[in-house]
Amino acid sequence: MLFILVLLPPPTGDAPYWRGYIWINANYLALRSLWNLRRAAGPYQSEAKKMYTELRDVLLSTILGQYKATGYFWEQYNDATGEGMRCHPFTGWTALVVNIMAEDF
Repeated sequence: MLFILVLLPPPTGDAPYWRGYIWINANYLALRSLWNLRRAAGPYQSEAKKMYTELRDVLLSTILGQYKATGYFWEQYNDATGEGMRCHPFTGWTALVVNIMAEDF
């Protein structure tokens, strides 16, 4: 899965809210791009298809696995364990899981 990486040092007292965790909105955008690349003829078509499939499978496994375990969709997910984090129930961008399952990009 993709996680947010910021190379600048955080300001003093700043919690790492956007840094390091799995955000469904960023992963959705990556999936959408890979979806388009895998459908277009070109030198990266097969690689894009493989990356799309792997990313989609891991995202669905993480989101749905946490839903089954906790009964909630979460705002973000731990980049090491996949554990749901922060706000729950969260049906903001995590609701994009429906689009991901339907492959509606």
